[in-house]
Amino acid sequence: MFVPHSEIDLKKMFEELSISSLDDLFSHIPETLKLNDGLSLPESLSELEAIEHFTSIEQNNTQKLVCFAGGGHYDVYLPHTVKSLTMRPEFMTSYTPYQSEISQGILQILFEYQSLICDLTDMELANASLYDGATSVGEAISVAINKTKRDNIVMSSGFNPNTKEVVNTLIDTKKFNINYVELENYLFPEDYIFNDTDAAFVVSLPHYEGSAQDLTNLVANAKKAGVISICYVDPSMLGIIKTPGSMGFDIVIAEGQAMGSSLSFGGPTVGWFATRKELARLVPGRIIGESRDSNQNKTYVMTLRAREQDIRREKASSNICTNQTLNAVGSTIHLSWLGPQGIYEIGYQAIQKSSYMKLELQNAGFEILNPTSSLREFLLKTKKTSNEILSHMGQEGILAGISYDQNTLLVAVTEKRTKKEIDNFVQLIKEYDNV
Repeated sequence: MFVPHSEIDLKKMFEELSISSLDDLFSHIPETLKLNDGLSLPESLSELEAIEHFTSIEQNNTQKLVCFAGGGHYDVYLPHTVKSLTMRPEFMTSYTPYQSEISQGILQILFEYQSLICDLTDMELANASLYDGATSVGEAISVAINKTKRDNIVMSSGFNPNTKEVVNTLIDTKKFNINYVELENYLFPEDYIFNDTDAAFVVSLPHYEGSAQDLTNLVANAKKAGVISICYVDPSMLGIIKTPGSMGFDIVIAEGQAMGSSLSFGGPTVGWFATRKELARLVPGRIIGESRDSNQNKTYVMTLRAREQDIRREKASSNICTNQTLNAVGSTIHLSWLGPQGIYEIGYQAIQKSSYMKLELQNAGFEILNPTSSLREFLLKTKKTSNEILSHMGQEGILAGISYDQNTLLVAVTEKRTKKEIDNFVQLIKEYDNV
């Protein structure tokens, strides 16, 4: 809540600064830079009027679409347990837990978060979260560059275009070369040859197009060349697929939205980051550790902080501060609620339902571009343009996917989708696209 200064407050401030008015406070700013006539804004609204205004804007949105869109953010089932616990005031705070003596609860749940991420990815340590999946890719590449002192990044083209844009923004492309390797039949080429100028091998599991492959041999080849291997994994699939750690990856990152966060029109979400102990000193953000106090009681402490304001700026490896702790708490609660069987079940159901949908679409005469290699997400070829399909299906109450190109949709299936919803999708798109 904003509490304005009283006249007494202002008088004390003016006396301390030896000025007589607020105008004197800004006298050093040239008049040409000041908005002396104010901003051209409409009249202010009361609270009730403001609520009515924004409600009227909200009503322009198409409501309650059955969601078959993915591309990194998914319409998964978010248990009420997660919603209830993350809304508790102990968690819903902007306070950053630097002072361990008054932050034991937050530090403990972040320690549990790290432990769960390590278990799922089969890695040795994890940090206490990053902003989102896209920025996690940039942070991981920075670690690889700092570790190898090399300038070339080998990155799969199978990433969300928005993620590529973020990486191109975070990584200085004038200094470092990002080599996007085209997929072959929607898979990373197994015969790719790494060399001693490569700092990082960055690949998605599954790829943006939904296809997945065993990357063990590629990672082994990267290691032989001294390249840091980075896996951007879909956390919902970690109960089904071979873990990135068992494939030999050095760093595992993820967009954690599907675990503990609602879609919320695109955010906020949380970035997962796990790696091996040898890279601990280069890890961005924070690491929470378990210790003992003077009475030998278990306690939790901030073990590592890599932010530039906390250590010598030239030695900093991170600018992570407000690191989506609430969303990390949501991931912890969701993963704990699911357990190993639940994590397996959501991946299994998504893949099975996706397989059923692909078969039904093929029986209806549609072409699936990656029918055998795709897991829960796949490419659907259409006669009409993808934008026309999306517009029409939206009017029928279905968000039919993401426009991949002019005549291709990227369609995603989660454990939430029912047979009735899938059958309805197939029937509606068949009727419209075959007209």
